[in-house]
Amino acid sequence: MNDTVDANATERPLCQPSPVSSADVTLNVVALSTSSVQPLKPEPPLNGASQAPPTSTWQDWPFALLFLVHVFAVFITFCSLGLPLLSSASSTQSTNTTAATTEHDGSFTGANLKTIMGVAMLLALVAAVVAMALLKVAVAHASRVILWSLQWSIALNVLFAILCAASGLILMAILFVVFGLLAVCYFCRVRHRIPFAAANLQVATSAIKHHWSIFPVAFGLMGVQIVWVFIWAIALVGIVHKKAPPAADGLGGLGATCMTNSNCQSNLCGPATPSAAAMTCQLHTAPGDAVAYFFMLVSFYWGVTVVKNVLHVTVAGTVASWWAAGNASDVTAGAFRRATTTSFGSICLGSLLVAVLQALETLAREARQQGDWVACVAECILSCARRLLEYVNRWAFVYVGIYGFKFTHAGKSVFTLFNTRGLSAIVNDDLIGHCLGLVSLSCGLICAILGLLYTCVDKTHTAFPDASVLFAVVGLAFGIGVSMIPLGVVDSAVATIFVCFAEDPAAFARAHPELHETIVAAWREAYPDVMTAFSPTVPSTHSPA
Repeated sequence: MNDTVDANATERPLCQPSPVSSADVTLNVVALSTSSVQPLKPEPPLNGASQAPPTSTWQDWPFALLFLVHVFAVFITFCSLGLPLLSSASSTQSTNTTAATTEHDGSFTGANLKTIMGVAMLLALVAAVVAMALLKVAVAHASRVILWSLQWSIALNVLFAILCAASGLILMAILFVVFGLLAVCYFCRVRHRIPFAAANLQVATSAIKHHWSIFPVAFGLMGVQIVWVFIWAIALVGIVHKKAPPAADGLGGLGATCMTNSNCQSNLCGPATPSAAAMTCQLHTAPGDAVAYFFMLVSFYWGVTVVKNVLHVTVAGTVASWWAAGNASDVTAGAFRRATTTSFGSICLGSLLVAVLQALETLAREARQQGDWVACVAECILSCARRLLEYVNRWAFVYVGIYGFKFTHAGKSVFTLFNTRGLSAIVNDDLIGHCLGLVSLSCGLICAILGLLYTCVDKTHTAFPDASVLFAVVGLAFGIGVSMIPLGVVDSAVATIFVCFAEDPAAFARAHPELHETIVAAWREAYPDVMTAFSPTVPSTHSPA
């Protein structure tokens, strides 16, 4: 039967029998229920910037300038300290390889490294194809895949508990049993919301399918991340080499076995960890050196996070345009341009805050491994603060992508929206995250199996110790890493759909009526009280008592 009821159907008393099925009545009341919902557009900033289209003002520009200056500083370090060292190492390796060509003892060689790199690139391409295929399957069977992801979490805890018990690790086994029970409780609590998550996933992927050009942007940004990590790593090696040059005059270099401080060029001999028995030469760091290393840590996290959030903001702008304007074309280019120009400063600000916390958390983790219990407490606090800030960023950057607001104003506006609509508790649900995590893990396992199979097919180029393990690990890493790109796009789209629905569901009804019915029906089933608060003037679909 047609899902659309004529306009006269809304004039019948609710108690009068309808000639159509109750499911049709429910669906049509749902479809009409958001027509009376008033949109909650955010207040413009005090500087009077426009709301839509996104403002052309360069927001938070000092942080964009600071980021570019910092990138330039890292690049100069890469060129002045890293490249000469890399060239020297390449020359040495070339000489050693030439000398070793006459004799092959089955050990790891430069040719093996080339094989690994070639297979890794091939697995990266395979991972991209597999991830897209698995994502298509996950969307087609979203409810089932989300259910499996929750059950998989329970099964993993049970499996780890059994393995720990079999190994005699009783305390760890008990811990995994507790985690398993918590997973069961969570499953029982959220099971009724699986159709809601599936509907949001379906709508989000519909937006992405229409604007498929977001995927080339995503993979291009992944390439930028790889280049950034390479430049940063070589620059860091150059700094470390300058602070701890190769040993001379019989003195040990960094990591060399030693007995006393006089055996080390750094004049510092000690255990690498409190539990280590061997004494090795340690890196002696002056206060200025510690500042430099902290800067490099912040630099690494800042660069990686900025690239990730540029994609997040681009997806938000693209999906929001699709939400309100229907199937408009060429919106991805505009969203990407704003993310890399006028909104770039806001992205840099939010990313910098997270990067600083990540760097401090890393230092606290290193100190904890040295036996400092105070650092253990600090690491826990910093981890909680970092996750909270990442949570804020996820939603704030949606408004940055939609309206081009400053970072602080965007964060304030989006959480004001959630509080007004009564959605503050709902945004904590992450059922779709479980689904995407299962897809990513599946992609990684498939690529790991392919890497393992390669060692069985090509015995000539994999004749070195632990080749099968290495290729399996490479496949797993590249499978998970590459799959996170398209899955990250979906996650950003889901967040944008949530914000847009909270702000103006009626706009979606005008642009995409069929998908609007799907998502509103899911909202009413999962959160009937919230939907009543959305539109209190519309009668409830539930029968009166």
